[in-house]
Amino acid sequence: MSTERLTLALDGGKTAILDWDMVNKTLYISPNGKKMLGYSDSELPTSIETWKELAHPEDVKKNFRSFLQHRHKHLKTFEHSYRIRHRHGHWICIFGRAQIIYDAEGHAVRMIGTQTDITKEKELQFKYSHYAQIIEQIHDSVISLDKQGNITSWNKGSEMLFGYSADEMIGRHFSLLCLEEKCSLQTKSIAALEQYGEYKTEIQLKKRSGEPLFVELVLSPLKDNEGKRIGIVSYAHDITDRKEAEERLVEQKRILFYQAHHDALTGLPNRVLFFDRLEQSIRKTKRLGSGFALFFIDLDRFKHINDSLGHSIGDRVLRITAKRIGSMLRQEDTLARLSGDEFTVIMEDLHHPADASYLAEKILAVLQKPMYIDEYTLYISGSIGISLYPEDAADAEDLLKYADTAMYRAKANGRNMFQFYAAAMTAYAIERMEMKTSLKEAIEKEEFVLYYQPQVDALTGHTIGLEALVRWQHPSRGLILPDQFIPLAEETGLIVDIDRWVMKTAMQQVSLWHKEGLIPDMLALNLSIKQLEGHHFLQEIEHCLNAFEFQPHWLELEIPEGQVMKDHKETIAKLQKVHDMGIGISIDDFGTGYSSLSLLKRLPINLLKIDRSFIKDIPFDEEDMAIVKAIIALAGSLKLEIIAEGVETEEQKAFLVENGCTKIQGFYYSKPLSQEKMHHFLQKQF
Repeated sequence: MSTERLTLALDGGKTAILDWDMVNKTLYISPNGKKMLGYSDSELPTSIETWKELAHPEDVKKNFRSFLQHRHKHLKTFEHSYRIRHRHGHWICIFGRAQIIYDAEGHAVRMIGTQTDITKEKELQFKYSHYAQIIEQIHDSVISLDKQGNITSWNKGSEMLFGYSADEMIGRHFSLLCLEEKCSLQTKSIAALEQYGEYKTEIQLKKRSGEPLFVELVLSPLKDNEGKRIGIVSYAHDITDRKEAEERLVEQKRILFYQAHHDALTGLPNRVLFFDRLEQSIRKTKRLGSGFALFFIDLDRFKHINDSLGHSIGDRVLRITAKRIGSMLRQEDTLARLSGDEFTVIMEDLHHPADASYLAEKILAVLQKPMYIDEYTLYISGSIGISLYPEDAADAEDLLKYADTAMYRAKANGRNMFQFYAAAMTAYAIERMEMKTSLKEAIEKEEFVLYYQPQVDALTGHTIGLEALVRWQHPSRGLILPDQFIPLAEETGLIVDIDRWVMKTAMQQVSLWHKEGLIPDMLALNLSIKQLEGHHFLQEIEHCLNAFEFQPHWLELEIPEGQVMKDHKETIAKLQKVHDMGIGISIDDFGTGYSSLSLLKRLPINLLKIDRSFIKDIPFDEEDMAIVKAIIALAGSLKLEIIAEGVETEEQKAFLVENGCTKIQGFYYSKPLSQEKMHHFLQKQF
């Protein structure tokens, strides 16, 4: 029964029994053993020669040599392995474990044991050994990590790539190889491994020397026999050379693109890029509903410089010209060189054509400045043509053509000037230039006059203050109102001289009225931010106060809301000094300048002046009425006085008084009056 069980057990596996009788020279191979070799039980002779013929010659010698050594040492257990040929011609691997039996004289007489087919195990062993050698010898980095990111294996490729030996790295964390900003790699990779089963990226790691290197990194899960993830396998291939080549290629493409789209002499956009920018401006302007201006600039008599001084000097003139024009532009504008001495400018976000003429004036002025090149002092000028989008044309070709046409008109009219494509715009620009010249003369000749408008307490009807308003008494055009010349004065900086004259004249006159007993409580003067920023502004006020015996509390300076919000620190510091002198400060045009409530709290002001634009439609516009109520409430919460300008009707006055604004200025009480008429007005009241 036990023999039967043994036979069944051996037959169920890949194990056979061999029994070598050395005395009778027979070899018993069990049926299962013959079956492993592809033979039936009756096919193989029971002789040791049978084994010698089937076994691999090398293994026969090796095994007999080992057997003799065992016999010589009188060892009883003999383990061996060998290759033996299958009936179909392929080799299978056998592992044997046998017992050597000795007789009374110590001679080996028998060896009996089991023989097991280990072919598949050998193949797997060879395969794994082969893979291990490949991984060890491959020049790419192959690293295994545990679940915490600690390194558990480190091949020779990793040593070559990173400069660390296996002894140095096994047990250390993978983050040692990461640049500081890439330390989140493990978190990202684990999430990707769980979702996709693989994580692939291009990343910059670092060598032992600290030198960075780019690698293509692939992370895969490392699993146990049950399929559970126990770690990560990292494969890293060095792509530093490829990345550097890509960067060189990108840089070469950038250089080629730059060369294809920029002028080699000046570095400005060339004709190709200019048209691209022009098309972009058209699309942008259509979307935003604004406008832009196109300038075509041609240098006057530039050919004479090239012909007389040579192209080298001419090139330097063009480079200087490009810098000078560029210095006049905003960041969003585009300056291009089309060819020769022809330049173009795209002036973006044009809301008023006057802005284009103002820029043209600045460009003409900067071009006229002398150029010092070697021993030469050169003077040039330019002729500028301007077309407007969308007024003049809606496509790029026509806009350029019309600007070019306007430029030739400027040359025909005497050079060193600009022309709009539309004749009406040119006339407006000429009028503007003439007004600018006349404005300078008006300051020198004191052609300005002051008008005064009373500020009234609506509850009593008494005049509580006057606002001084400047007018220009032009010698040929007559009386010019502020809205026709003040914007130009602000653009050119002439507003400072005008404000200075107004302050001196008004304070002197009101001081005289005080001495007559005609005592309005307050003189309100408009103050531009440019005058406030002047170095001698405080000294000028002190001089007027002393010279005209003018009390500080008689004076109130009105600053437009839009201006006072621009430069917080310097504005507050300067206004604080004015306030400390006892002079009142009010915010003019309130509601139109996007005030910051936190800034209003910090400003040393005592009064808000509601802009006339919110008053004119009362009581018909519900929105304006709501805004005025909100401004009055805001002034109350900030403990500021409030006054409304532009009041013309009984309904407007009644609405303001009802809602808490009792200080009124406007035609309802009086239009601005000349000095003589205001004198009479005050005599009647006081």
